[in-house]
Amino acid sequence: MTDVLVIDDERPTLAMFELLLQAMGYKPKAADSGERGLELFEQGDFPIVLTDIKMRGLGGMEVLSRIKASRPETEVIVITGHGDVELALAALNLKAADFIDKPISQEALASALRRAEGRISRRADSKPVTVLRDADGVTVLDIAGNLSTDLDQLAEDIDAARPQAGLLITVSECASINGAGIEGLSRIIKEQTARGGASAIACKPENFRRVFEAAGLTALASLHESEEDGLKFLLAKKA
Repeated sequence: MTDVLVIDDERPTLAMFELLLQAMGYKPKAADSGERGLELFEQGDFPIVLTDIKMRGLGGMEVLSRIKASRPETEVIVITGHGDVELALAALNLKAADFIDKPISQEALASALRRAEGRISRRADSKPVTVLRDADGVTVLDIAGNLSTDLDQLAEDIDAARPQAGLLITVSECASINGAGIEGLSRIIKEQTARGGASAIACKPENFRRVFEAAGLTALASLHESEEDGLKFLLAKKA
């Protein structure tokens, strides 16, 4: 059973998290304040932490920052208010792996935990975060794991590939992207546009689709839920 630390100063919400996590097969540990959460974190071995952003006393952003400074490999999922995409993006820039909205749905929680475990497994297997490949003449950039650094080398590789039939960026279920990653993707898409080619993004997780929209990526590239739909769009543009 995977140990999961949950930090939230609303006791009914905390109790709900414990019930859901136990039902999903996890081993939850609850903390009703940011201060208590950090105490438990230092005493235990938690690969995954869920923390509310807005709490009395020590807030979630500070909790996130201290956890990542102490153990950077920890997957921290922040809990935000519904529609608070700017706050979510700020948390991603502090190396949060993911975010979910209040009120919490079991489906959203399960998806976020599945993505976190996917990132942990990917790191253990030393798999690359990005892969370039060709699909029907379309250059495909697959993104998985944590994309948080500048993308200069990746931009050079794509420039060398000279995508003629279009550029498709796929964002896997276990991906995590912060502001630097989004800025790098924006530059890559603009360079593709300058070459006269179209771009598309295939991304299934709804929360990251909202972040891409808020960050302006969807004004530069067509957004789709699946790779198949993205490829169809680009091949139709080429025809």
